Amino acid sequence: MQEVEQTAFEIIGSAGDALSMMMSALQYAREGKFQEADNLMNEANTSLAKAHNAQTSLIVEESRGNKSEYSIIMVHAQDHLMNALLSQTLIGEMLHLYKRLEEK
Repeated sequence: MQEVEQTAFEIIGSAGDALSMMMSALQYAREGKFQEADNLMNEANTSLAKAHNAQTSLIVEESRGNKSEYSIIMVHAQDHLMNALLSQTLIGEMLHLYKRLEEK
């Protein structure tokens, strides 16, 4: 497998793991289990950072003139990462709202 494809699968896996953890965190928050939700969000953030670092390494390589061929796998990886990053923001806000509701 080519290095770009390996990196794409690393992005897909890490972003997918992060999204799964964030959805579980949302479920915990719905149940009022905020410590568990926060723990999962922290794990998800670590997984997202791994995916983002993999993406950054490809960007750096391309900026150095090492262009890679078009790859539908990489497009898929970018889609996973962007969805997970957007979900991170939205789910973070939803957790905040659940906590505020719990306070009242």
